[in-house]
Amino acid sequence: MGEHGIWREQMTGVLVAPTPRRAVNLDNVGNLSVALKNAVAIPDAYVQPEGLRPDVPYDGYSEETDQIPVVDLHNSNTGTVEERQRIISDIGCACKEWGFLQVLNHGVPDRLMQRLTDLGTRFFQMPAAEKEKAAFGQVGYEGRHVYMPERVQWVETLALVTGPDPNLEDILRVTCADYREEFIATVNEYIQEIQRVGLVLLELMAESLALEKSFFSQHFEKNSTSVTRFNYYPPCPLPSVALGLFPHADPNCITILNQDDIGGLQIRKDGRWISVRPLKDTLVVNVGDSLQAWTNGHFKSVEHRAVLNSVKPRLSVVFFYSPYAQAAMAPPLKLVDECHPLLYRPFTWAEYFPRMQKKRMEGKVMREASNSPLLQIELVKELKVHVNVAMQQKYVDDRKYND
Repeated sequence: MGEHGIWREQMTGVLVAPTPRRAVNLDNVGNLSVALKNAVAIPDAYVQPEGLRPDVPYDGYSEETDQIPVVDLHNSNTGTVEERQRIISDIGCACKEWGFLQVLNHGVPDRLMQRLTDLGTRFFQMPAAEKEKAAFGQVGYEGRHVYMPERVQWVETLALVTGPDPNLEDILRVTCADYREEFIATVNEYIQEIQRVGLVLLELMAESLALEKSFFSQHFEKNSTSVTRFNYYPPCPLPSVALGLFPHADPNCITILNQDDIGGLQIRKDGRWISVRPLKDTLVVNVGDSLQAWTNGHFKSVEHRAVLNSVKPRLSVVFFYSPYAQAAMAPPLKLVDECHPLLYRPFTWAEYFPRMQKKRMEGKVMREASNSPLLQIELVKELKVHVNVAMQQKYVDDRKYND
């Protein structure tokens, strides 16, 4: 297996070619952060257009920040019927109104979460040449953003396919020799825990829509599709003109985020950017585009971004969770009626992912201005249907024996 000229079979079974290099080769972001400390300028590729620049600082917490839903999962399995129903209701409201929530008492051991972030930080603090040994096209390490056609994000990433065919041993076998085995074991242990949390959340989400508890989760129990990505945002000397992550909505079903105590995550609601305050021992959860389509628009995919600061690095560990590749994501009949006409046609993750990935690599999911309408992944737009009575009735008839 070569370092850069490989073809990699991703979790969908689709072969993805290595991404072409940029015409102008940028220095590693980690190197730039050190070299440009206290500088008054950064490379043009990192300077965002006026409309895309952050208007709320990383620690710009507001009244809206305190309105972000926080759900305690402690009694989700062991509490009374009333306590469980309250949790189901709170999760449903959060997914419908915000597409976003933070969860407490999720059961992932604090020491495991800390060990994972410590090892992730250790990886990104290695010399650039050592980190770049783990660069394999669209997976593994990325610190130069060779895949972005124009504007660039100020972030280093380590992307690991964690299901159904994990590649973390392939990615890490060429680097971090001193702690490689501990890193692999810790990631594997964390994935087991976070998948458990994901299944619990999917069951609660289904119940909040008056669906069978296993409506979503049954498609995740075996051969689910997941990527775990470490995002490391080194200090940026000009955080007011750069971005850690561009505004976007996630393509998968749900995303579960483990972050440190340095702020930077922001979500957009009612046209306003809201800073998310890191809360100790919580996990951040957001609805993705494909779950929005699967619920016929009852749940809302949330637009979010990462902003920077000039003093402290920030680390987050993101778990992108989707069903097995051939799972048919079709809105259930209970969510399709006269008040909620059919919005999206049925699709599979195997169909959705490679087309979304192609659009993303072409730069078609990036925003030109922060005040533009929510830009969903291109395929979700294609999934939308122009509903008429005959089409809706056919859908209902076809689904009667499947739901």
